[in-house]
Amino acid sequence: MALGARDRAFSVIILSFIVLSTSLFFGGTDDVAAAGGDYIRVGLRYGASAPASCTISSAEGFFLGVMADGGFTEGMPLPAYTRLTVSMSGRYVTLSSDGVLISDDMAAGNCLMPYDYADGGLIQYEGVPYRGGLSFFANHNGTFNVINYVPMEEYLYGVLNAEMGRKNPPEALKAQAVAARSYTAYRLGEHAGDGFDLCADTHCQVYKGHIGEYPETNLAVDGTRGLMLYHQGEVVAGYYFKNSGGHTQNSEDVWSGREGYLRGVADEHSPEYAWNWQIPFQTLRAELAASGLDPGEISSVAVTRRSAGGSVMELRIVGSESETALEKERVRTVLGAERVKSLSFSLAGPGGGAAGAPALYAEGLSPSGGTETQGLSGTAHVVSAGPGGEQAVSALGLGDMWLIAASGAQKAVPAQKAETPEAAVSGGMLNFVGRGYGHGVGLPQDSAIAMAEQGYSFEQILGKYYTDVRIE
Repeated sequence: MALGARDRAFSVIILSFIVLSTSLFFGGTDDVAAAGGDYIRVGLRYGASAPASCTISSAEGFFLGVMADGGFTEGMPLPAYTRLTVSMSGRYVTLSSDGVLISDDMAAGNCLMPYDYADGGLIQYEGVPYRGGLSFFANHNGTFNVINYVPMEEYLYGVLNAEMGRKNPPEALKAQAVAARSYTAYRLGEHAGDGFDLCADTHCQVYKGHIGEYPETNLAVDGTRGLMLYHQGEVVAGYYFKNSGGHTQNSEDVWSGREGYLRGVADEHSPEYAWNWQIPFQTLRAELAASGLDPGEISSVAVTRRSAGGSVMELRIVGSESETALEKERVRTVLGAERVKSLSFSLAGPGGGAAGAPALYAEGLSPSGGTETQGLSGTAHVVSAGPGGEQAVSALGLGDMWLIAASGAQKAVPAQKAETPEAAVSGGMLNFVGRGYGHGVGLPQDSAIAMAEQGYSFEQILGKYYTDVRIE
């Protein structure tokens, strides 16, 4: 609906009165502690990407209202304005259209909804469409954070394809949906100091808004609507990652806290994912120095501690000035998670040979009498018990491995090598030889896909990788 010249002039007069009281009507500048009703707050732009001005559009105009515990409360109807400018004026976020000031203080909790939001209308931030509405949180540097208020299920529509591609089997997508929903509920308020709950990138979960939606992934969300993972009556952090490399990890072996539902398990469903990364000692020193950990000229590097699941728990760097120890996930944080793809790695020197490569540990399995130790090169085997007591074997590439084989049986059980110290690497060049991708805690997405392809349900998939949980 478009306004004529006389109508628009009248609306300017009305708005010139309304703008004087919008900050009172819409609740002042106090921060709102939580999303309204079923809505969550997703930070689309914040920090270095926070704008000083932006354009918001909606085909049918807007409602300017308040988001509080009861959900969205409609305030000022703005059906004639399909394009609005949001900008900073001093300490306040203002709203205008073609020179008409609509609000001189878009306080925290104020929300712009598309006029047809009840019928599924979309709102666009700089041309990118989103479900729900938009809010703005003033910073102290002349910028504001852009926040998308969106219902949980519609938020997941924009997450699922970004985190697990839509072409994967439906049961894997459902498992991902339940894990992501649980993760979201558990992590609400993660960015409360910035005015929102979760960000839209890999720090929380990748969220693409409406352009990230597809029929296959929306079906997976709808098919698991409301379902989450619970342990001892509490919703759990549904952590997930790409590839386990043959064994998931205990939460305390990667981070600091122990969670009963995040126990490492042998993963016979894991597809092979081998990787390696080389770095000269001189560059390694620069990487450490950038994190305030300069050890001086590096003479050697060694893995000095591992978890039962085979992940690195301590990487020690010896330098001319000091020794530096990187523990658990900090190895990847400091050196780069895209380069050190997982903590399941061994170290090799300039010649490429593994220096004391780790063996995997299969929980609940041990070799029977009459064993012998042997070295294998190139391929390791992970063994786990099946539902009928049988043992399944999958091949994973990881350089030299030590295995204990049961005499007279055609099976091999990976064994810990705690009694054999891993050799330090010297010589100026370090080669990481690894398997798997991600932090290793919770649901490995590649394994979920493999299990779904083998006919497992999403409940069975989740039950494999989260310990003692209920889905409800």
